[in-house]
Amino acid sequence: MRFLYHPQAGAPTLNLEDQAYKHIYLSRRTQATEPLPLRNLKDDNLYFYKPLSVQKHRATLELAATQEKPSCSQKGAHLIWAHINAKNIEKVLPYLNQMGVLKISFFMAEFSQRNERLDKNKLERFTRILIASCEQCGRSDLMPLEVLKDLKSALESYPEAGVLDLNGEAGGLNAQQGILIGPEGGFSPSERELFKNRKIFSPSHLVLTSEGAALFSAALGTV
Repeated sequence: MRFLYHPQAGAPTLNLEDQAYKHIYLSRRTQATEPLPLRNLKDDNLYFYKPLSVQKHRATLELAATQEKPSCSQKGAHLIWAHINAKNIEKVLPYLNQMGVLKISFFMAEFSQRNERLDKNKLERFTRILIASCEQCGRSDLMPLEVLKDLKSALESYPEAGVLDLNGEAGGLNAQQGILIGPEGGFSPSERELFKNRKIFSPSHLVLTSEGAALFSAALGTV
């Protein structure tokens, strides 16, 4: 763990309770006198806190020092990703976060599973996964997640975005401007008509899974 996330990091004093307390003082067996690095994932500061008191279910911390220490990059990819099974998204989210993906915009494609709409509960779970990934890898910003209605809405929202699809060109996508990724069944013929004038990129003659395409697109953003 590189730091502990706390939404109030930066405040003069704060409390650790519930899961945060259990993780630090029960799971990790941190000493009651040991200083703790915290981030709020809203700014680039690393906040160092010293414990004022550590009780049975709660610890009170006092801010001791602040260090500006950004650990994010502006080079990452923006993924515009069709809905797939939420469990499959959860499996790759930590890796996408570690690879510096700037943002993920989800949309409902024609071949998306209709029971996989991303409701508030699923997005909150994704956010918890991203927070845990940030704590592990040290990333200082929380990746934004966005839900768009369909492919047409995605194309209208991001007019410069390219498309990852079969039979495209071998290169030339700008990952920061957005990369559209289809679901497991790929894009439908009517959807391909919508983006036929866009930059279409194909990584190889192999057929990638949707999450494999997301990982490949994330890697493009690191180049």
